[in-house]
Amino acid sequence: MTLKDDKIMRATIPDRMMSTTFTLPIDERKVVGIVNYIANADGLIPMAFWVKIKPTDSYIDRELRASGKLISHCLQHGEDLKELAETLSQDNIIGQMVHYFQKNVDEIISGNQPDKKQR
Repeated sequence: MTLKDDKIMRATIPDRMMSTTFTLPIDERKVVGIVNYIANADGLIPMAFWVKIKPTDSYIDRELRASGKLISHCLQHGEDLKELAETLSQDNIIGQMVHYFQKNVDEIISGNQPDKKQR
C-alpha cells in the first residue's frame, strides 16, 4: 500500500456553494475573507477559504491567496476548521483570519459580523 492509497479522498465539490464575505482590519489594512460552504443536517461545512488584500498581486496578496488554497485543500480532505485554527499561528494574517472566522462563524454567516480589531 502506498501513501496515496491511504489518503482521505477529496470531498466532492458542488457546482454552486453558498458563500459569505467578511473583513478584518489587520495592521491597518483591510483584509477580506471569503468562505464557500455547504449546509447539511450536521450544520455548515466550510469547503473553501479565500483571503485577499489590496493592492492585489502584491507579495502579501499572493502569499495570502496561496495560504487560502492550502486551507481549502485541507478542508476538502476532511480537516476540521477548528483544528486548522488551532494549528495556525495568530502571529500571521492567515492565522488571524481563520481564528476569527472559526470563533465568529455563526455571526458572520448570519450577516452580523462582530466589530473586532486585530493587532
